[in-house]
Amino acid sequence: MRIDRSLDKSVAYKCLVWLFIDGKKNIFKKSKLLDWLNRFSSDKLSLIFLSLSLVCLWYETFFTQIGIGWIESANLGVIFLVLSLLFCDKKRIVSARSLMYLLFFVLALLASALWAAINGLEAGMIISGIFIYVEFAIAFVVASTFRENNKLIDTILLVSLPLLLVGIYQGLWGGATSKSWVSTLETLVESRAYGFLGSPNVLGSVVMITMIAAAFAWLDKRKWYYLGYLALAAATIILTFSRGAWLGLAAGIITALLILNWRYVFFAPLGAIALFVPSIRQRLSVAFSQQYLVDAAIDGRVWSLYGAIEIFKTSPLIGTGPGSYGGQTALYYDSPVYLRGIQNGYVALAYTDNQWLQILTQTGIIGIFFVGCFFVSIFVNNLRQYMRSRKYLNLGMLAATVAIIINGMFANIWEFGAVSVLAGTYLGLGVNNES
Repeated sequence: MRIDRSLDKSVAYKCLVWLFIDGKKNIFKKSKLLDWLNRFSSDKLSLIFLSLSLVCLWYETFFTQIGIGWIESANLGVIFLVLSLLFCDKKRIVSARSLMYLLFFVLALLASALWAAINGLEAGMIISGIFIYVEFAIAFVVASTFRENNKLIDTILLVSLPLLLVGIYQGLWGGATSKSWVSTLETLVESRAYGFLGSPNVLGSVVMITMIAAAFAWLDKRKWYYLGYLALAAATIILTFSRGAWLGLAAGIITALLILNWRYVFFAPLGAIALFVPSIRQRLSVAFSQQYLVDAAIDGRVWSLYGAIEIFKTSPLIGTGPGSYGGQTALYYDSPVYLRGIQNGYVALAYTDNQWLQILTQTGIIGIFFVGCFFVSIFVNNLRQYMRSRKYLNLGMLAATVAIIINGMFANIWEFGAVSVLAGTYLGLGVNNES
């Protein structure tokens, strides 16, 4: 009996194709519900509402400062996001593998929520936890329906411009910021840019994605204003001193360079020029110091890892429930899930500071499996499309996918609508890009 060794005929290859590669079928095409809902469709209104959602999410603290804090308390950003879904062109929603895995993740999220409710967890916490993840899914679906991708990218960049300007001002002239944002070992870092987002790491995550969007829009259109935006964004992300955003951006760009032309990767060491800036060098080197590692084990990310694994063991298949562990929602509702931890509720750090660890704990193996498949599908299909059409938008999706995965290892990036809605929007643009 001869063994067929050709890759495209192997069972493993066929399974991978079936799992991750988009086909021509569209199971939503004949949906009567979507057809009925499409009577409300308007690309222009959908874009306006999506933009307003980002404005509300990015500038919440500014609105509070000028006396209109009800925008945040009324969750207006979420309302605008739902309206953008209502008015998007439902006929362009396709059953891409990534979208299907995202749908399966939402179903796993609901199953986890039901199990958490049965176990007596507070309904408000569970519902808030669901919305945290659903925001990303809605933005992804809405963006996948847009025909004019560049118009949406330009709108995002324009709306985010004040964030960059304020961030640069804060980093250079804003004075000392919160001591909790730097290690005691970092004597050279006094100010960190945070925009209107309340956290340098959140601003860093936002700018990381918009930088990638601007870079590949410039490769596509060669317009000067993209380069201007990139200069401002580069200054802002440096001044956030967000190591997670720096690593995510570097990983995404290096991945794109390898795909574009592997020889370009030899230019990557030029990034080491940044190490000549003392504050940047100190910010990076501190993470490898013995004292920092000891602190991380006592009350930092290492401790958080051990704590999350201990709680994960109590409900490994379906998780502890959305919002129940590792984030602001769990802290606000005083989640009883922390009682399952290694210190019976006494925690040194309430956050996981790791998005994927948080999802694993809250939704179990099932939830993290579908999230993993979502990202693999996004990467694989954009890679295939780029190889066929050489569209820079698809290359940007690849860079953003890697950047988001890496960034998520150091921060709860989906805990904040300011990041999750932006990430869902940009990644969603690649779904219909070949049509």
